[in-house]
Amino acid sequence: MKIKYKITVGILSILIVLGIVMNLSIANILKRDMESNVMNSLEEIMKSTRESIKYRLTIDTEVDKKKLLLQESEYLSNYILLNYESNIEIIGVNGEVYVSNIENQVDNIESLYLRAVDGEVVVNLKYTDNGLKGFITYLIFINKESLGVLHLEKSFDDIYKQYSTSITFIGLIVIIVFLFILSLSYLVASKITYPISLLINGIKEVGKGNYNTVISYSGSDEMSIVSKEFNNMNNKIQIQIDTIKNEKEKVETLEKSRKQFFDNVTHEIKTPLTAIIGYAEIIKDNIVNDEEFKKKSIERIYEESERLNLLVLDLIKISKGISTVDENKIEIALDEVINQICDDMQIKASKYGIKINRNITPGKIYGRINKIRELFINIADNAIKYSNSSNIIYINTKVEEIYYCIDIINYGEKIPNNIYNSIFDPFVKDNIYKDDESRGLGLYLCSEIIKDHNGEITISNGEEIVVNIKIPCFRNNLETIV
Repeated sequence: MKIKYKITVGILSILIVLGIVMNLSIANILKRDMESNVMNSLEEIMKSTRESIKYRLTIDTEVDKKKLLLQESEYLSNYILLNYESNIEIIGVNGEVYVSNIENQVDNIESLYLRAVDGEVVVNLKYTDNGLKGFITYLIFINKESLGVLHLEKSFDDIYKQYSTSITFIGLIVIIVFLFILSLSYLVASKITYPISLLINGIKEVGKGNYNTVISYSGSDEMSIVSKEFNNMNNKIQIQIDTIKNEKEKVETLEKSRKQFFDNVTHEIKTPLTAIIGYAEIIKDNIVNDEEFKKKSIERIYEESERLNLLVLDLIKISKGISTVDENKIEIALDEVINQICDDMQIKASKYGIKINRNITPGKIYGRINKIRELFINIADNAIKYSNSSNIIYINTKVEEIYYCIDIINYGEKIPNNIYNSIFDPFVKDNIYKDDESRGLGLYLCSEIIKDHNGEITISNGEEIVVNIKIPCFRNNLETIV
């Protein structure tokens, strides 16, 4: 089925439902209004007839009112019929029917009688094939003396005919509006689907390889925008080609970086190996007989071997990839981890006359506990290494929106620009600082750990060096709230 027919059918279905609902609602409102008018009319008749009956029964004060009601019943029946076009039935308090001009027997008259005797005014409506009848039953009394019950019946066929005429008229209006909207919807659907048809034909042509296809459609609606975008497709295809070329260049750059990385690895491995081999050959060939020198050589061999071992361990971490380790992520109380690390690192900091000042806010993350510990140990260790003596290292944390934020602040020399610009790359180091045995992998590994935890890490440079870390908070038993 074509789209315009689907739109037309959809609008048709909506119109049918709305028409039915609206017609029923209006009919219900008119019906309630009619019934309210009828019931009000019956109550007005009741008030008037009560006054008329009271006047008629108080003319002769010597006669018993109950007997007088029986005597006057025929008169009252004719009076009410003439003046109110209503039929009545009068029943005495003893249950005797005094008069009745109602053609059909009243349903549940005994129940109505009893309710009226109790003082209740009972109003009922009854719909016939072509009309409406109203019934009211009430007590006749004078000076609180119950004399009998009057049951009144009146036809309201004229009001019902007005109601029926109104319903028919409204139905005709609804049908006319329905047909008008249906015709209008078909025209609108045709107008809407016309540019879609053009677009479909254009797509078919592009599918055949004809990229020079142009859609000739002008206007100010959304389809005009679609047409223009379609006509710009060839340019966008060229842009995509250019993007592919750029991505290729990135890959080539990445390959160069990889080569540079392995060149650095080779250099880092070669340096300790050269020292180890050199000192080992001296000892092996007994070139120097100085025992003190041999002892220092062995110590040097041990130091370089340890350095080489640490380097190999770091390289293994890199080769495996931080995100592929077997350790599972768990809920971590990060404030407890940081406090523990601060306690441990204070021992090392004290050797340099440095104090760790902390302000830790409670907070939880979802992560790999050992990697998180490694992250903060590396950062704290760097802060100690590169701080001036007799300084304070500040570690402040807070929960900000969806992140647990950590600031590690230390004071020292400004990081050289050549180091700072590539500080998170592997083998980036400067040996002017305390630890000249650094392998330049610590911050690189920290960066990889942060990536694995969907976080962020930045370093501000200057005499005040601030390492800012953001890690998504743990919430509602979900991994993170990112």
